[in-house]
Amino acid sequence: MPSSHPRPSAIPPPPSDPQYAYLNASEILSSCYPHPITSELFLPQLPAPQRKPIWANDQRIPYVLTTHIVPAAYWREDPDVDLPQTPSEDGNLTKEERRKLVQTGEECLRKLRTEANEERTRLNGKIGASGQTKVLWICLNRYVRTSPVEGGNTMFFAHANGFNKETWEPTLVSLLSSPESQALIREIWIWDFYTHGDSALLNQGKLNTLYHWRNGVRDFLTFLLYYIPDPARPTVETLPTHLPRVPVKETTRRLQEGFRKGIIGVGHSFGGCTCALSAIAHPSLFTFLFLIDPVIVYPEPPVLLRPSSLALGAFARRSTWKDRNAARQAFLKSPFFQIWDRRALELYLEGGLYETQPTNSQYKDTVVRLKMTPLAEATMFVDTATGCEEGWVRLYRGELPERVGLRWIVPGEGQTELFDPIPVSDGLITPTQARVWLRPSNSSNVRIDGVGHLIPQEKPVELGLEIQQTLFRLRDGVQGKLSKL
Repeated sequence: MPSSHPRPSAIPPPPSDPQYAYLNASEILSSCYPHPITSELFLPQLPAPQRKPIWANDQRIPYVLTTHIVPAAYWREDPDVDLPQTPSEDGNLTKEERRKLVQTGEECLRKLRTEANEERTRLNGKIGASGQTKVLWICLNRYVRTSPVEGGNTMFFAHANGFNKETWEPTLVSLLSSPESQALIREIWIWDFYTHGDSALLNQGKLNTLYHWRNGVRDFLTFLLYYIPDPARPTVETLPTHLPRVPVKETTRRLQEGFRKGIIGVGHSFGGCTCALSAIAHPSLFTFLFLIDPVIVYPEPPVLLRPSSLALGAFARRSTWKDRNAARQAFLKSPFFQIWDRRALELYLEGGLYETQPTNSQYKDTVVRLKMTPLAEATMFVDTATGCEEGWVRLYRGELPERVGLRWIVPGEGQTELFDPIPVSDGLITPTQARVWLRPSNSSNVRIDGVGHLIPQEKPVELGLEIQQTLFRLRDGVQGKLSKL
Protein backbone atom coordinates (compact mmCIF):
# COMPACT_ATOMS: atom_id res chain seq x y z
CA MET A 1 0.00 0.00 0.00
CA PRO A 2 1.42 3.46 -0.89
CA SER A 3 2.72 5.50 2.02
CA SER A 4 2.07 9.15 2.85
CA HIS A 5 3.68 11.87 4.93
CA PRO A 6 2.22 12.11 8.46
CA ARG A 7 1.24 15.51 9.77
CA PRO A 8 4.24 17.21 11.44
CA SER A 9 4.06 18.55 14.97
CA ALA A 10 4.54 22.08 13.64
CA ILE A 11 5.30 24.05 10.49
CA PRO A 12 7.34 27.21 11.08
CA PRO A 13 5.76 30.49 9.96
CA PRO A 14 7.31 32.36 7.02
CA PRO A 15 9.97 34.98 7.83
CA SER A 16 8.64 38.37 8.88
CA ASP A 17 10.62 40.14 6.14
CA PRO A 18 8.37 42.61 4.24
CA GLN A 19 9.23 40.95 0.92
CA TYR A 20 7.06 38.01 2.01
CA ALA A 21 4.02 40.12 2.86
CA TYR A 22 2.52 39.76 -0.63
CA LEU A 23 -0.49 41.78 -1.70
CA ASN A 24 -4.00 40.46 -2.19
CA ALA A 25 -3.66 37.51 -4.57
CA SER A 26 -6.70 38.55 -6.61
CA GLU A 27 -4.96 41.81 -7.59
CA ILE A 28 -3.22 39.90 -10.36
CA LEU A 29 -6.56 39.52 -12.16
CA SER A 30 -6.38 43.15 -13.27
CA SER A 31 -3.32 42.28 -15.38
CA CYS A 32 -4.74 39.04 -16.86
CA TYR A 33 -5.92 39.99 -20.34
CA PRO A 34 -4.84 39.16 -23.91
CA HIS A 35 -3.27 41.54 -26.40
CA PRO A 36 -5.64 43.64 -28.53
CA ILE A 37 -4.61 42.26 -31.96
CA THR A 38 -7.68 41.18 -33.93
CA SER A 39 -6.47 40.99 -37.54
CA GLU A 40 -5.85 37.47 -38.85
CA LEU A 41 -2.77 38.83 -40.62
CA PHE A 42 -0.94 38.75 -37.29
CA LEU A 43 -1.93 35.22 -36.28
CA PRO A 44 0.93 32.69 -36.42
CA GLN A 45 0.63 29.19 -37.84
CA LEU A 46 1.29 26.05 -35.83
CA PRO A 47 5.07 25.52 -35.74
CA ALA A 48 4.67 21.78 -36.37
CA PRO A 49 2.14 19.65 -38.29
CA GLN A 50 -0.87 18.33 -36.40
CA ARG A 51 0.07 15.00 -34.83
CA LYS A 52 -1.90 12.12 -33.36
CA PRO A 53 -1.65 10.94 -29.74
CA ILE A 54 0.37 7.84 -28.95
CA TRP A 55 -2.86 5.85 -28.46
CA ALA A 56 -4.24 6.75 -31.91
CA ASN A 57 -4.46 3.09 -32.94
CA ASP A 58 -6.03 1.94 -29.66
CA GLN A 59 -9.80 2.20 -30.01
CA ARG A 60 -10.21 1.59 -26.28
CA ILE A 61 -9.16 5.22 -25.63
CA PRO A 62 -11.79 7.38 -27.41
CA TYR A 63 -9.98 10.73 -27.24
CA VAL A 64 -8.73 12.75 -30.20
CA LEU A 65 -6.00 15.38 -30.22
CA THR A 66 -6.03 18.85 -31.76
CA THR A 67 -3.48 21.61 -31.21
CA HIS A 68 -4.37 25.26 -30.67
CA ILE A 69 -2.90 28.72 -30.17
CA VAL A 70 -4.02 31.48 -27.82
CA PRO A 71 -2.42 34.79 -26.86
CA ALA A 72 -0.43 34.87 -23.66
CA ALA A 73 -1.27 37.55 -21.12
CA TYR A 74 -0.40 40.93 -22.63
CA TRP A 75 1.13 42.32 -19.43
CA ARG A 76 4.48 40.77 -18.46
CA GLU A 77 6.09 41.12 -15.06
CA ASP A 78 9.63 42.03 -16.19
CA PRO A 79 11.12 44.45 -18.74
CA ASP A 80 13.50 43.37 -21.50
CA VAL A 81 17.12 42.95 -20.41
CA ASP A 82 20.47 42.06 -21.95
CA LEU A 83 20.79 38.34 -21.24
CA PRO A 84 24.16 36.54 -21.20
CA GLN A 85 25.50 34.22 -23.87
CA THR A 86 25.47 30.45 -23.32
CA PRO A 87 28.23 28.02 -24.39
CA SER A 88 25.78 26.23 -26.70
CA GLU A 89 25.83 29.29 -28.98
CA ASP A 90 29.53 28.80 -29.79
CA GLY A 91 30.88 25.32 -30.48
CA ASN A 92 34.51 26.45 -30.66
CA LEU A 93 35.13 27.17 -26.97
CA THR A 94 37.70 25.33 -24.89
CA LYS A 95 36.58 23.46 -21.80
CA GLU A 96 37.89 26.25 -19.55
CA GLU A 97 36.22 28.93 -21.65
CA ARG A 98 32.93 27.06 -21.40
CA ARG A 99 33.27 26.73 -17.63
CA LYS A 100 33.89 30.47 -17.22
CA LEU A 101 31.02 31.38 -19.54
CA VAL A 102 28.65 29.18 -17.55
CA GLN A 103 29.78 30.67 -14.24
CA THR A 104 29.63 34.30 -15.34
CA GLY A 105 26.32 33.76 -17.14
CA GLU A 106 24.64 32.31 -14.06
CA GLU A 107 26.05 35.16 -11.95
CA CYS A 108 24.67 37.65 -14.46
CA LEU A 109 21.17 36.14 -14.22
CA ARG A 110 21.22 36.33 -10.41
CA LYS A 111 22.38 39.95 -10.59
CA LEU A 112 19.58 40.83 -13.02
CA ARG A 113 16.96 39.18 -10.80
CA THR A 114 18.35 40.91 -7.69
CA GLU A 115 18.09 44.29 -9.44
CA ALA A 116 14.53 43.53 -10.56
CA ASN A 117 13.57 42.56 -7.01
CA GLU A 118 15.09 45.75 -5.62
CA GLU A 119 13.10 47.78 -8.15
CA ARG A 120 9.91 46.01 -7.07
CA THR A 121 10.73 46.81 -3.44
CA ARG A 122 11.08 50.50 -4.31
CA LEU A 123 7.64 50.29 -5.90
CA ASN A 124 6.18 48.79 -2.70
CA GLY A 125 5.65 45.39 -4.28
CA LYS A 126 2.96 46.58 -6.68
CA ILE A 127 2.19 43.78 -9.12
CA GLY A 128 3.47 44.50 -12.60
CA ALA A 129 4.69 47.99 -11.76
CA SER A 130 8.02 47.53 -13.57
CA GLY A 131 6.75 45.30 -16.37
CA GLN A 132 5.75 45.79 -19.99
CA THR A 133 3.24 44.76 -22.63
CA LYS A 134 4.35 42.23 -25.23
CA VAL A 135 2.61 40.06 -27.84
CA LEU A 136 3.37 36.42 -27.00
CA TRP A 137 1.63 33.13 -27.77
CA ILE A 138 0.75 29.89 -26.02
CA CYS A 139 0.42 26.55 -27.83
CA LEU A 140 -1.86 23.92 -26.28
CA ASN A 141 -2.99 20.37 -26.95
CA ARG A 142 -6.66 19.52 -26.49
CA TYR A 143 -7.65 15.89 -25.90
CA VAL A 144 -11.41 15.49 -26.13
CA ARG A 145 -13.76 12.51 -26.11
CA THR A 146 -15.21 11.51 -29.44
CA SER A 147 -18.65 11.42 -27.78
CA PRO A 148 -19.89 13.81 -25.07
CA VAL A 149 -19.76 12.89 -21.39
CA GLU A 150 -22.61 14.07 -19.21
CA GLY A 151 -21.05 15.79 -16.22
CA GLY A 152 -17.48 14.96 -17.25
CA ASN A 153 -14.56 17.04 -15.97
CA THR A 154 -12.23 19.40 -17.78
CA MET A 155 -8.59 18.98 -16.76
CA PHE A 156 -5.54 21.17 -17.35
CA PHE A 157 -1.98 19.79 -17.15
CA ALA A 158 1.04 22.07 -16.56
CA HIS A 159 4.57 20.75 -17.09
CA ALA A 160 7.81 21.34 -15.20
CA ASN A 161 10.60 23.67 -16.31
CA GLY A 162 12.40 22.24 -19.32
CA PHE A 163 9.74 19.84 -20.60
CA ASN A 164 7.18 19.90 -23.40
CA LYS A 165 3.46 19.21 -23.39
CA GLU A 166 3.72 15.92 -25.29
CA THR A 167 5.62 14.19 -22.46
CA TRP A 168 2.34 13.99 -20.50
CA GLU A 169 0.85 11.45 -22.93
CA PRO A 170 2.13 8.28 -21.20
CA THR A 171 0.41 9.54 -18.04
CA LEU A 172 -2.79 10.13 -20.04
CA VAL A 173 -2.71 6.57 -21.42
CA SER A 174 -2.70 5.28 -17.85
CA LEU A 175 -5.30 7.79 -16.66
CA LEU A 176 -7.70 7.04 -19.52
CA SER A 177 -7.20 3.27 -19.45
CA SER A 178 -10.68 2.34 -18.24
CA PRO A 179 -14.26 3.20 -19.28
CA GLU A 180 -14.84 4.18 -15.65
CA SER A 181 -12.23 6.95 -15.77
CA GLN A 182 -13.28 7.99 -19.27
CA ALA A 183 -16.77 8.62 -17.92
CA LEU A 184 -15.30 11.24 -15.57
CA ILE A 185 -13.17 13.17 -18.08
CA ARG A 186 -14.62 15.19 -20.95
CA GLU A 187 -11.50 16.96 -22.14
CA ILE A 188 -7.89 17.63 -21.19
CA TRP A 189 -5.83 20.71 -22.05
CA ILE A 190 -2.01 20.71 -21.87
CA TRP A 191 0.09 23.76 -22.62
CA ASP A 192 3.62 24.59 -23.56
CA PHE A 193 4.52 27.49 -21.27
CA TYR A 194 5.55 30.47 -23.38
CA THR A 195 9.27 29.69 -23.16
CA HIS A 196 8.80 25.97 -23.82
CA GLY A 197 8.14 23.65 -26.74
CA ASP A 198 6.04 24.96 -29.60
CA SER A 199 5.24 28.14 -27.68
CA ALA A 200 8.96 28.96 -27.60
CA LEU A 201 9.10 28.64 -31.39
CA LEU A 202 6.13 30.99 -31.75
CA ASN A 203 7.87 33.49 -29.45
CA GLN A 204 11.39 33.37 -30.90
CA GLY A 205 13.08 36.75 -30.77
CA LYS A 206 10.84 38.00 -27.96
CA LEU A 207 12.22 36.10 -24.97
CA ASN A 208 14.94 38.53 -23.90
CA THR A 209 13.49 38.97 -20.42
CA LEU A 210 13.65 37.43 -16.99
CA TYR A 211 10.85 34.95 -16.30
CA HIS A 212 8.97 35.93 -13.16
CA TRP A 213 6.86 32.90 -12.28
CA ARG A 214 3.83 35.15 -11.87
CA ASN A 215 3.76 35.37 -15.68
CA GLY A 216 2.69 31.74 -15.75
CA VAL A 217 -0.20 32.55 -13.43
CA ARG A 218 -1.27 35.40 -15.72
CA ASP A 219 -1.09 33.19 -18.81
CA PHE A 220 -3.09 30.39 -17.16
CA LEU A 221 -5.79 32.72 -15.87
CA THR A 222 -5.99 34.58 -19.19
CA PHE A 223 -6.66 31.26 -20.93
CA LEU A 224 -9.35 30.31 -18.41
CA LEU A 225 -11.04 33.72 -18.44
CA TYR A 226 -10.96 34.49 -22.16
CA TYR A 227 -10.55 31.31 -24.22
CA ILE A 228 -11.36 27.90 -22.76
CA PRO A 229 -14.82 26.61 -23.73
CA ASP A 230 -17.28 26.50 -20.83
CA PRO A 231 -16.39 23.39 -18.74
CA ALA A 232 -20.08 23.04 -17.80
CA ARG A 233 -21.21 22.63 -21.41
CA PRO A 234 -19.79 19.49 -23.05
CA THR A 235 -18.89 19.72 -26.72
CA VAL A 236 -16.97 17.41 -29.02
CA GLU A 237 -16.89 19.80 -31.96
CA THR A 238 -13.58 20.58 -33.58
CA LEU A 239 -12.27 23.97 -32.48
CA PRO A 240 -10.30 26.36 -34.73
CA THR A 241 -6.52 26.45 -34.39
CA HIS A 242 -6.72 29.98 -32.97
CA LEU A 243 -9.29 29.75 -30.22
CA PRO A 244 -11.78 32.63 -30.34
CA ARG A 245 -12.39 34.75 -27.29
CA VAL A 246 -15.51 33.92 -25.37
CA PRO A 247 -18.12 36.73 -25.33
CA VAL A 248 -17.34 39.72 -23.12
CA LYS A 249 -20.37 38.92 -21.01
CA GLU A 250 -19.00 35.42 -20.35
CA THR A 251 -15.53 36.73 -19.40
CA THR A 252 -17.17 39.20 -17.02
CA ARG A 253 -19.18 36.40 -15.44
CA ARG A 254 -16.04 34.26 -15.07
CA LEU A 255 -14.20 37.13 -13.42
CA GLN A 256 -17.04 37.72 -10.97
CA GLU A 257 -18.30 34.18 -10.34
CA GLY A 258 -15.81 31.71 -11.76
CA PHE A 259 -16.97 28.57 -13.57
CA ARG A 260 -20.25 26.78 -13.00
CA LYS A 261 -18.15 23.62 -13.02
CA GLY A 262 -14.55 24.32 -12.05
CA ILE A 263 -11.61 22.67 -13.74
CA ILE A 264 -9.18 20.15 -12.27
CA GLY A 265 -5.58 21.36 -12.41
CA VAL A 266 -2.63 18.95 -12.61
CA GLY A 267 0.78 20.53 -12.21
CA HIS A 268 4.29 19.12 -11.92
CA SER A 269 7.14 21.08 -10.30
CA PHE A 270 6.96 24.63 -11.73
CA GLY A 271 3.55 23.72 -13.15
CA GLY A 272 2.32 22.71 -9.71
CA CYS A 273 3.30 26.08 -8.28
CA THR A 274 1.55 27.80 -11.20
CA CYS A 275 -1.65 25.83 -10.60
CA ALA A 276 -1.62 26.59 -6.87
CA LEU A 277 -1.05 30.33 -7.28
CA SER A 278 -3.70 30.52 -10.01
CA ALA A 279 -6.26 28.80 -7.78
CA ILE A 280 -5.38 31.11 -4.90
CA ALA A 281 -5.87 34.16 -7.16
CA HIS A 282 -9.28 32.98 -8.45
CA PRO A 283 -10.44 29.86 -6.58
CA SER A 284 -13.90 29.87 -8.20
CA LEU A 285 -12.32 28.64 -11.44
CA PHE A 286 -11.16 25.38 -9.81
CA THR A 287 -12.58 22.35 -8.03
CA PHE A 288 -9.42 20.31 -7.37
CA LEU A 289 -5.64 20.35 -7.78
CA PHE A 290 -3.18 17.50 -8.22
CA LEU A 291 0.20 18.91 -7.16
CA ILE A 292 3.02 16.64 -8.34
CA ASP A 293 6.09 17.44 -6.25
CA PRO A 294 5.44 21.16 -6.82
CA VAL A 295 8.19 23.70 -6.32
CA ILE A 296 6.51 25.37 -3.36
CA VAL A 297 9.33 26.14 -0.98
CA TYR A 298 9.90 27.69 2.44
CA PRO A 299 11.30 31.22 1.94
CA GLU A 300 15.06 31.57 2.23
CA PRO A 301 16.08 35.25 2.03
CA PRO A 302 19.67 34.70 0.80
CA VAL A 303 18.67 32.42 -2.11
CA LEU A 304 20.12 34.74 -4.79
CA LEU A 305 23.44 35.06 -2.94
CA ARG A 306 24.55 31.57 -3.89
CA PRO A 307 24.84 29.86 -7.29
CA SER A 308 21.94 27.76 -8.53
CA SER A 309 23.19 24.28 -9.38
CA LEU A 310 20.13 23.69 -11.59
CA ALA A 311 20.74 26.92 -13.50
CA LEU A 312 24.43 26.08 -13.92
CA GLY A 313 23.49 22.66 -15.31
CA ALA A 314 20.95 24.15 -17.71
CA PHE A 315 23.40 26.83 -18.83
CA ALA A 316 25.99 24.22 -19.71
CA ARG A 317 23.75 21.73 -21.46
CA ARG A 318 24.10 20.83 -25.09
CA SER A 319 21.31 22.13 -27.34
CA THR A 320 22.15 20.92 -30.86
CA TRP A 321 22.64 17.51 -32.49
CA LYS A 322 23.09 16.23 -36.03
CA ASP A 323 19.64 14.63 -36.00
CA ARG A 324 17.12 13.08 -33.61
CA ASN A 325 18.86 9.74 -33.64
CA ALA A 326 22.12 11.38 -32.54
CA ALA A 327 20.21 13.19 -29.79
CA ARG A 328 18.59 9.92 -28.73
CA GLN A 329 21.94 8.17 -28.47
CA ALA A 330 23.35 11.06 -26.42
CA PHE A 331 20.36 11.05 -24.06
CA LEU A 332 20.55 7.29 -23.54
CA LYS A 333 24.14 7.68 -22.32
CA SER A 334 22.97 10.07 -19.60
CA PRO A 335 21.88 8.66 -16.21
CA PHE A 336 19.31 11.47 -16.10
CA PHE A 337 17.45 10.13 -19.16
CA GLN A 338 18.22 6.42 -18.77
CA ILE A 339 15.56 5.97 -16.08
CA TRP A 340 12.80 7.71 -18.02
CA ASP A 341 9.84 5.79 -19.36
CA ARG A 342 10.92 5.21 -22.96
CA ARG A 343 7.68 6.65 -24.33
CA ALA A 344 8.25 9.90 -22.44
CA LEU A 345 11.79 10.09 -23.82
CA GLU A 346 10.59 9.58 -27.39
CA LEU A 347 7.97 12.30 -26.93
CA TYR A 348 10.67 14.61 -25.58
CA LEU A 349 12.70 13.90 -28.72
CA GLU A 350 9.66 14.47 -30.92
CA GLY A 351 8.13 17.51 -29.26
CA GLY A 352 11.07 19.10 -27.47
CA LEU A 353 13.41 19.38 -30.48
CA TYR A 354 12.99 20.88 -33.95
CA GLU A 355 14.86 20.84 -37.25
CA THR A 356 16.68 24.03 -38.21
CA GLN A 357 19.77 25.38 -39.93
CA PRO A 358 23.12 25.22 -38.09
CA THR A 359 24.56 28.41 -36.61
CA ASN A 360 28.24 27.39 -36.58
CA SER A 361 30.67 25.48 -38.78
CA GLN A 362 30.46 22.31 -36.67
CA TYR A 363 27.45 21.19 -38.75
CA LYS A 364 26.94 21.41 -42.52
CA ASP A 365 23.35 20.24 -42.99
CA THR A 366 20.16 20.73 -41.00
CA VAL A 367 20.36 19.97 -37.29
CA VAL A 368 17.93 19.40 -34.45
CA ARG A 369 17.88 21.85 -31.59
CA LEU A 370 16.06 22.17 -28.27
CA LYS A 371 12.92 24.27 -28.63
CA MET A 372 13.53 25.66 -25.16
CA THR A 373 16.98 27.23 -25.12
CA PRO A 374 19.43 26.44 -22.31
CA LEU A 375 19.38 30.16 -21.47
CA ALA A 376 15.59 30.15 -21.01
CA GLU A 377 15.77 27.05 -18.81
CA ALA A 378 18.57 28.54 -16.70
CA THR A 379 16.72 31.84 -16.32
CA MET A 380 13.61 30.07 -15.05
CA PHE A 381 15.71 28.19 -12.49
CA VAL A 382 17.31 31.41 -11.25
CA ASP A 383 13.85 32.97 -11.01
CA THR A 384 12.42 30.06 -9.01
CA ALA A 385 12.01 32.14 -5.84
CA THR A 386 9.68 34.55 -7.67
CA GLY A 387 6.91 31.97 -7.35
CA CYS A 388 7.80 29.07 -5.09
CA GLU A 389 8.08 31.17 -1.94
CA GLU A 390 4.84 33.01 -2.63
CA GLY A 391 3.09 29.67 -3.02
CA TRP A 392 4.36 28.52 0.38
CA VAL A 393 3.40 31.74 2.16
CA ARG A 394 -0.09 31.94 0.68
CA LEU A 395 -0.89 28.30 1.43
CA TYR A 396 0.42 28.72 4.98
CA ARG A 397 -1.79 31.79 5.43
CA GLY A 398 -4.84 29.80 4.35
CA GLU A 399 -5.51 31.76 1.16
CA LEU A 400 -6.68 28.72 -0.83
CA PRO A 401 -10.29 27.97 0.20
CA GLU A 402 -10.99 24.55 1.65
CA ARG A 403 -13.49 23.70 -1.07
CA VAL A 404 -10.62 23.45 -3.62
CA GLY A 405 -9.33 19.96 -2.86
CA LEU A 406 -5.64 19.03 -2.93
CA ARG A 407 -3.87 15.77 -3.69
CA TRP A 408 -0.10 15.99 -3.31
CA ILE A 409 1.82 13.34 -5.28
CA VAL A 410 5.42 13.27 -4.11
CA PRO A 411 8.61 11.15 -4.25
CA GLY A 412 8.86 7.86 -2.42
CA GLU A 413 10.83 7.11 0.72
CA GLY A 414 14.59 7.52 0.45
CA GLN A 415 14.42 9.76 -2.63
CA THR A 416 16.12 13.13 -2.99
CA GLU A 417 14.07 16.02 -1.56
CA LEU A 418 13.59 19.45 -3.07
CA PHE A 419 15.63 21.81 -0.90
CA ASP A 420 16.82 21.41 2.69
CA PRO A 421 15.18 20.15 5.92
CA ILE A 422 13.31 22.74 7.98
CA PRO A 423 14.08 23.20 11.70
CA VAL A 424 11.16 22.89 14.14
CA SER A 425 10.98 22.73 17.93
CA ASP A 426 11.45 18.96 18.11
CA GLY A 427 14.09 18.60 15.40
CA LEU A 428 13.90 18.74 11.60
CA ILE A 429 11.15 17.99 9.13
CA THR A 430 11.62 17.41 5.44
CA PRO A 431 10.45 20.20 3.15
CA THR A 432 8.04 17.79 1.46
CA GLN A 433 6.43 16.77 4.74
CA ALA A 434 5.86 20.41 5.61
CA ARG A 435 4.69 21.32 2.12
CA VAL A 436 1.94 18.71 1.89
CA TRP A 437 0.45 19.87 5.21
CA LEU A 438 0.45 23.61 4.53
CA ARG A 439 -3.29 23.47 3.85
CA PRO A 440 -4.44 20.42 5.90
CA SER A 441 -8.20 20.54 5.29
CA ASN A 442 -9.59 18.74 2.22
CA SER A 443 -6.07 17.63 1.38
CA SER A 444 -4.18 14.34 1.18
CA ASN A 445 -0.80 13.13 -0.03
CA VAL A 446 0.78 9.99 -1.45
CA ARG A 447 4.38 8.95 -2.01
CA ILE A 448 5.18 7.13 -5.27
CA ASP A 449 7.70 4.38 -4.55
CA GLY A 450 10.97 4.26 -6.44
CA VAL A 451 10.93 7.71 -7.97
CA GLY A 452 12.19 11.18 -7.13
CA HIS A 453 11.14 14.51 -8.59
CA LEU A 454 10.54 13.42 -12.20
CA ILE A 455 7.38 11.42 -11.53
CA PRO A 456 5.67 12.05 -14.92
CA GLN A 457 8.83 11.14 -16.85
CA GLU A 458 9.86 8.08 -14.83
CA LYS A 459 6.59 6.63 -13.46
CA PRO A 460 3.78 7.76 -15.78
CA VAL A 461 1.83 4.52 -15.37
CA GLU A 462 1.74 4.83 -11.60
CA LEU A 463 1.00 8.55 -11.82
CA GLY A 464 -1.91 8.09 -14.20
CA LEU A 465 -3.42 5.37 -12.02
CA GLU A 466 -3.03 7.54 -8.91
CA ILE A 467 -4.88 10.42 -10.57
CA GLN A 468 -7.50 7.97 -11.81
CA GLN A 469 -8.07 6.43 -8.38
CA THR A 470 -8.31 9.86 -6.75
CA LEU A 471 -10.97 10.88 -9.26
CA PHE A 472 -12.91 7.76 -8.32
CA ARG A 473 -12.68 8.68 -4.65
CA LEU A 474 -13.82 12.22 -5.38
CA ARG A 475 -16.79 10.84 -7.27
CA ASP A 476 -17.61 8.66 -4.27
CA GLY A 477 -17.05 11.46 -1.73
CA VAL A 478 -14.00 9.93 -0.05
CA GLN A 479 -11.43 12.78 -0.31
CA GLY A 480 -12.65 14.48 2.86
CA LYS A 481 -12.10 11.27 4.80
CA LEU A 482 -8.58 10.90 3.39
CA SER A 483 -7.63 14.39 4.57
CA LYS A 484 -8.30 13.42 8.17
CA LEU A 485 -5.84 10.51 8.12
